[in-house]
Amino acid sequence: MTTGVCLTVDVEDWYDGMSVLGQATSRPPGARSGLSGLADRLRSAGDEASVTLFVVGNYATSVRTELADLVAAGHEIASHGPDHGRLPEDPAALVDWLRRGRAMTEDLVQVPVRGFRSPRFDVPATLGLAGFRDLLAEAGFDYVSDTGRLGGRSPVRELPVLTRYRIPIGGGSYQRLLPGAVVSAAVGSADGPAVLYYHSYDFGATLPSTGSIRSLAVAKQLVGRGRVAGMFSRVLSRYGSQACGHVEW
Repeated sequence: MTTGVCLTVDVEDWYDGMSVLGQATSRPPGARSGLSGLADRLRSAGDEASVTLFVVGNYATSVRTELADLVAAGHEIASHGPDHGRLPEDPAALVDWLRRGRAMTEDLVQVPVRGFRSPRFDVPATLGLAGFRDLLAEAGFDYVSDTGRLGGRSPVRELPVLTRYRIPIGGGSYQRLLPGAVVSAAVGSADGPAVLYYHSYDFGATLPSTGSIRSLAVAKQLVGRGRVAGMFSRVLSRYGSQACGHVEW
């Protein structure tokens, strides 16, 4: 049985993400981020529910006011890196990259940033998981939430995303397609804290319609996305949520 649920949200820009993937898409003027829609759902859940927001540093200034409101409501801020690119392979460059992401977010929201999630859940091949964990500790992080687990040898706490049958079912992309009952059952039977992640643009951001897209790669990023916010609320209503920084593993 699960010992707790941690709902997490990667705060990033959908349009920037498409550009990084080589699928640049025009952003309409005044596009909404989705964070206000997230805040509305969290307010409806009551004061005891808290989530962790993994923020991309170079996007944070664009949503400064919304982030400040979420911090004031008691939600945790963590780092998603200074940008949404690949992690540097060189150890010294990676530590600098990690520290920059943490500092950018801390300077903006004026709260300590203790947790990290890689933009693409990647681990530099030259380091391996153990080396990566060591560098996270060197960069000043207390915990990491990704798909790996080093175990007791890790110098930082590990909060892996909920996985079933080697599939990270806790990811928002999978929850676009899976039946709600399947996700809910997986959460309820988790061995330890059930960590699920979503994206800020899942909560009412201004996104293109699928009919306006001519690229299959971009269309795949939109199919079923309208289901995700409802899935988030379903899990939140049934299980509640606590911030990653408050969880013991």
